[in-house]
Amino acid sequence: MKKTVVITGASRGLGLELAKKFITAGDTVFGISRTRKYWAAARLFEPSRKFRLMQCDVASENAVVSLVRKIKRTAPRVDILINNAGYCGRLMRVEETSVRDLTKHYRQNLVSAFLMCKYFIPIMKTVARPLIVNISSMAGTRAVPRLFPYSAVKFGVLALSQAIAKENDGNLKCVTVCPGGMNTKMRADLFGREDSDRQQEAGFVAEVTNRVIRGEIEVLSGGHIVIRHGKITGIYPPPAA
Repeated sequence: MKKTVVITGASRGLGLELAKKFITAGDTVFGISRTRKYWAAARLFEPSRKFRLMQCDVASENAVVSLVRKIKRTAPRVDILINNAGYCGRLMRVEETSVRDLTKHYRQNLVSAFLMCKYFIPIMKTVARPLIVNISSMAGTRAVPRLFPYSAVKFGVLALSQAIAKENDGNLKCVTVCPGGMNTKMRADLFGREDSDRQQEAGFVAEVTNRVIRGEIEVLSGGHIVIRHGKITGIYPPPAA
């Protein structure tokens, strides 16, 4: 059966690569983007009505509630939710980090994923084998110097997935994907183009993630997979209760 998929941060990078995978398979994709800035690139991959881009600030509760209502009017079901939207900020030491910096990371990376899960879980429970994939980072499995805010909230994304898995045991699966560096604009903005060019391609991470979603690579609910340097470097079970 074809799936209905919601992907945040879908207008570029990993989100766009994931959207392409589902569209190719004939699934219906609702791609969510905070702004229209990169929508022109995403529209290149709209061969049919299977891909619909929607604007939403997923860090805003009111906006997410409105988004859920709009999608429910259009689609009878949501099978898969992928929380991919993220923010990396800039390199800074802990003592240079302001509360404002930390709060922005918290809202853009953790609150956003929480709100999407909070409001989509109730409607996803009505379908068979619902799945949530939260995109964290290797920085969410071990802290990175000068990226404390990003690391901290990405650790939080891992905790969110584990809690959802335990609360919905047998009714809804939730896994976390933790990529290492990717050759994306976000990486280039943070570390420079030369560094970005040395990183793994977003398309490879999307392919591995797609295989997890299709069940070709087993990641238990509450578990996570780490993808680094173009390889799967670890698949980890959920922590013991």
